[in-house]
Amino acid sequence: MRTQRFSIISRFGPYLFFALYAVIGLFLFNDYGCGPDEGMERQTSLVNFRYVIETLQIPVPESTTTWLAYLPDLHEYRDRYYGIALHFPLVVIESLFNFQMQPIEFYSLRHFYTFLNYFIAMICFYRLLLFRFKAVHWALLGTLMVILTPRFFAESFYNNKDILFFAWYIISLAFILRWFHTKSYKNAALTGIILAFTCNTRLNGIVFYPLIIAFVFLEFLNQKRISKQTLVSVLFLFLVSASVFYIITPNFWEHPIQTALETFAFNRRHPNHGSTGNLFLGKLVDTTQVWYFIPVWITITTPFIYLFYSGIGFFIVLWQQVKNRFIKFQNFSELMDLFVISSGFLPIIVIIAFDVIIYNGWRHCYFAYSAIVYLAVAGIVRICRGSDNPSFWHSAKKVGLIFFLVLSFGFNVIWIWVNHPYEYVYFNPFASKYSVYFSGDYWGVASRDLLQYIIDHDSRPQIIIDHSYTQAGSINRGLLAESDRARINLVYEKENADYILFSRDDKKPEEANIPGFEKIFSIQVDDDEIGIVLRKTGNE
Repeated sequence: MRTQRFSIISRFGPYLFFALYAVIGLFLFNDYGCGPDEGMERQTSLVNFRYVIETLQIPVPESTTTWLAYLPDLHEYRDRYYGIALHFPLVVIESLFNFQMQPIEFYSLRHFYTFLNYFIAMICFYRLLLFRFKAVHWALLGTLMVILTPRFFAESFYNNKDILFFAWYIISLAFILRWFHTKSYKNAALTGIILAFTCNTRLNGIVFYPLIIAFVFLEFLNQKRISKQTLVSVLFLFLVSASVFYIITPNFWEHPIQTALETFAFNRRHPNHGSTGNLFLGKLVDTTQVWYFIPVWITITTPFIYLFYSGIGFFIVLWQQVKNRFIKFQNFSELMDLFVISSGFLPIIVIIAFDVIIYNGWRHCYFAYSAIVYLAVAGIVRICRGSDNPSFWHSAKKVGLIFFLVLSFGFNVIWIWVNHPYEYVYFNPFASKYSVYFSGDYWGVASRDLLQYIIDHDSRPQIIIDHSYTQAGSINRGLLAESDRARINLVYEKENADYILFSRDDKKPEEANIPGFEKIFSIQVDDDEIGIVLRKTGNE
């Protein structure tokens, strides 16, 4: 009876799990504000859309042509090196409405779409873990660990750059390993297409290509032979990937080689952004000069129990690879372990070693989180399967493991519930009291609720707001009702302003003490005021 009941749970549990997650997402996707990158991504998509319809001479209504004429030419556009393939369908949808959608409509659509991509990635991550650990409960456990990571929970709705890349990184991992297991032309084609979209989303995805070559070579060393089908399949995968990437990246259409070189240079140095000015350990630092910037950020913003089990998993996998001398695989699972670790951590080593510019915490390295959680599941599985002869000590370890996992999940759920929709400033309990020494709401996403507070408490027909202390005043103004938007006049100086919007991005808390203004409202997460409304003194 117990076996039958467990079989039913294994069969229907995943469907119930993902159905519940989908329902939660549908209820929450509209709760979050916007960051400035959402507006930039939309504009970049529109610039590419104009180029595509002009180059391919696609007939569109005259009103659309007139509307797009105000956009710059793609080859003169500053952000032309960012891929937009995943965002292109959203612009097509807007075009179907003659670009008459209200800001709250097209940004809500984008939030839903970002979550949809993330949801698909969670299914792929579940399938990846199921294939590796051969048990539904381990696969669901690992997937739940990602979903209940507070920062990722929030950003899965609005971070249409880093989380979108993280999602497609996971999808790529799942399909690459599927191809390694069965090197059919169908798997090669699917993997090539997915890799093209991943690299278009962010060029860091290119790391998969040398990894594929390296692991095919390891297979050769392992088996002392390489089949003709494997070689042809690899070449076919790369050909499909290169072809699809070219098709979905309009900026490459005219001068692909030259543009590729320019894109590499652009991504390494991020000329639109500086590495300085990141609040880290209480100081504004140049991230290229602090090698431990990424490791510290990962450590303080990841639930501690995940890191603990991930560390166990890492040393277990590392020891196995050392015994194998990194070239011998006893089974396909060992190849999977090494590939996942390599795809997660080698790019971070490269970023640190070559002083690649990063900013805003570790969001540019979110792709590594799949490896962190994968290793955590490996550590948990090893603890639970540690002995063929169960002893008291083995049973005690399993009970302790379950206890701390339940405690961690419970804490995360409560924390998310209490701090929703500001989960994106989560620091684990060991670091939360030091959160003011690190970047906070670096995108100013909470500005939406700061603006709404002013609207709800000031009935005047014209309200002047200085939004120079946040990055997202203008875009979040667009999320207000049309009548409320008309009442707000956003400016970049405080002399004539009635209010100031203050985001604690890379600013220290004391910088909110602005002469002539008083704090009347703040959004607080743990001990950190991430957003503040300041009113001109005597302007009650």
